[in-house]
This record gives sequence, structure tokens and C-alpha cells, in this order.
Amino acid sequence: MIRRLILFLTLALLYSGCSNTEKSINNEQVTQSINESTFPADNPPIVGDVTDEKSIEQPIKERLVKHYNPRSVSDFEVTNYSKISKTIFCTINFKVDGKLHYGLVHAFPKDKGWVIQTIDEGPEIAVPVALQMTVGNDLIEENETIEKPFRIYSGYIHDKRVKQINITTTDDRMYVIKISEDQKQFLYVSPRKEEKAKIVALDKDGNMIYQQ
Repeated sequence: MIRRLILFLTLALLYSGCSNTEKSINNEQVTQSINESTFPADNPPIVGDVTDEKSIEQPIKERLVKHYNPRSVSDFEVTNYSKISKTIFCTINFKVDGKLHYGLVHAFPKDKGWVIQTIDEGPEIAVPVALQMTVGNDLIEENETIEKPFRIYSGYIHDKRVKQINITTTDDRMYVIKISEDQKQFLYVSPRKEEKAKIVALDKDGNMIYQQ
């Protein structure tokens, strides 16, 4: 079974720490749905078409609507997709009663469709850049659990001056994420075991704006 550690971290000048505003609306066993209705262990809910990653968008929205209510959720969008092997991760943002929420979705393939493993989301945090990271040691693919460490870096950008995010791991490996003009969220998937990382946000001239 996947072992996950979900952390909401914020990139802000001289700011460090974790936010407790994150809400995992499907952070239970894969045999349960978002509204905690239990499914048989051998029959988890399967949605979409595994050959089309965008087929997962409507099922995600439906779960959010069911969790809150149809008139509360608006402006839903999926902004990034990435995979480790056959497992998919994507970033989302939407509004609940006019208030911005953003988060990360994790799904795995089964019987030619997708099983939504988690939807980890929370309301907007009043900081320039909010970083959400997920780590794990196992992936589920079809009916098999495989040993595969991973770390997911994702986040929502409030400060439009941010044009690049550098992530440096403890073994001095660096990931560079370029931020386009209208980009709201970013996502990088590392198929490696990485315990810690330093995150630096830069402006268009390479000047440091924030670090974590």
C-alpha cells in the first residue's frame, strides 16, 4: 500500500514551516470514494480511459462537487499532468463559494481506466508561492503494488514576478522549473527517493525572490 506524506510548504522570504490548511478529501484506502461510501476491496471505482489522461478531469470535478455541493464549486481546471511509470499526478485549482482552492491529484491505472487515489487540496494561502510536496515508496499499477520511490514537487504561484523555481536536493541534484507568463501552477515528478530539498524562486533576471 502506498505510504504517503503530504506536506503543504510555503515559499516566502524569511518564512518557514508547514500549513495546516491542507485538506485531503480522498486520503483513505483506495476502496473508498470521496464521500466515504465503501466499495468492495476488489472493485474500487474506475473512471475515464487510461489511454487519455484528460479523461480523468470530469471525474475529479464530480468528486469535488459531491464533496462540497454543486453550487459551491466553480472555475475548475487541471493545469499540469505528469507520470511515474503508469501512475499519473496532476495539479488542479478551483473555487469554493468564490474562494480559491488548489491541490494535487494522484491516480493509477486499473482495468483500462483510472482509480483516483487521492485529491489533496486546500484553500488559498496568503503567501507569494505555496509549495505542495508528496513523497512515497510504492506505486499501484493494475492489481500490483510495485516498489518505486518518488517525490512530487508542485505548487501555486501568487507572485507574478516568479519566472523560475530551482529545487536542489541533498545530493546536489538540481531541478529547474521555468514559469511562463500566465502559469498558475507547476509540477515536477522525480522518480527517486529524496528526503529534503532547498527551493529558490527567481525573477526574470535570475534574482532570488524567495527561498525555502
